[in-house]
Amino acid sequence: MTRFAFFLSILTIIGLLFDLYFYNGTKSVFNSGKYSNYFRNGYWSISIAYYCYAIITIITTFSGVEASRFPKMLGQTLFFLLFLPKVLASSFLILDDLIRLIRWLFQFIYKTSQTESVSKGIGISRLRFLQVTALGSFGVLLSSLTYGVIKGGYNYTVRKQKIRIPNLPKEFVGMKIGQISDLHVGSFLSLEPMKEAVKLINDQDIEMLFFTGDLVNDRAEEAIDFIDVFKGIKHKVYSVMGNHDYPEYFYDRQDLKSRQHNFDLMKEVQNKMDFELLLNENRVIERNGKKLAILGIENWGGSFSKYGDLAKAYKGVEDADVKLLLSHDPSHWDLQVRKEYPDIDVMFAGHTHGMQFGIEAFGIKFSPVQWKYKQWAGLYKEGSQKIYVNRGLGFVGYPGRVGISPEITVFELTA
Repeated sequence: MTRFAFFLSILTIIGLLFDLYFYNGTKSVFNSGKYSNYFRNGYWSISIAYYCYAIITIITTFSGVEASRFPKMLGQTLFFLLFLPKVLASSFLILDDLIRLIRWLFQFIYKTSQTESVSKGIGISRLRFLQVTALGSFGVLLSSLTYGVIKGGYNYTVRKQKIRIPNLPKEFVGMKIGQISDLHVGSFLSLEPMKEAVKLINDQDIEMLFFTGDLVNDRAEEAIDFIDVFKGIKHKVYSVMGNHDYPEYFYDRQDLKSRQHNFDLMKEVQNKMDFELLLNENRVIERNGKKLAILGIENWGGSFSKYGDLAKAYKGVEDADVKLLLSHDPSHWDLQVRKEYPDIDVMFAGHTHGMQFGIEAFGIKFSPVQWKYKQWAGLYKEGSQKIYVNRGLGFVGYPGRVGISPEITVFELTA
């Protein structure tokens, strides 16, 4: 509650600073009287409406009133649509100001009035170019982010992927497995999007489904209304927990009672959804004496709390012919799995969402999240081991997706 209010307060202050900077940096483009008034009045009317909403939300949440789902989503949507494009577009104006600062320092140090007069003439032309570029980039970003909220976040895509496993027993050749991840049901204002996703999942010809964590945003209570929706999945589901499934973003670490309640409720909810939650456990599928082991651990990642215990999940399946690991955070693969468990054939992960922003087209695969995660979307291979990072089915923070579609994956195991 108060964490949300604090976070919103910081974002509001940052938004106001960039609002003032962007407005003062671009207002001269609309230098005729009529257009200047339209620009000023429209610009600040929209911004002031948001600030009023933000202030009311901050006051109510700081006073102990929990923000409901709709106000939180509205605030996040307005921030990402109104202010994030201004922050990014302001980089062009910052560039001009840096150039001016360097020129001024040069003039101050060397006392060259000639440089000042020349740079003034050049600077006006450059400034106008950068102003128009900033406004144009703002328009492009605003349009893209708006599309992402309206359509992109619900453009559910089925990706089919063959996974070759050395020495795969013939009993498991051709086995089809589905994967979903990062549902973040707390971000949805209705049940309909997930009902559509479940229908698409049920249409797939698979033997089982892996869910690799982040059912909710903050608390297990968010998933209660979705129990009947996910109970409708006709396939056998094995699941694990992600970082958001622990209430670290909501309850203080000292509030052990509330945290235990959340953990117990998460197990209860997944049980009611008919998800078989693997808490540092394994399950074995045996055919004609050949064994395929499914290992599932609690969240284990480089930047978040480590609840997972792979040694515990591994116990008892050392001699399995095939080992598949469900682990939410892909950083786990390089940090532990590859180093200590070279016989784990494939790890299935999620977590990154592909940052919900990027491009995967025309042979280009890019998202800013790749600067943090080496494995961030799709299939990766090191030696005989593989990891697949699912792009997620839901969203969190920014309530949409641009260029990175929500994903349902269908794998076929091949030798």
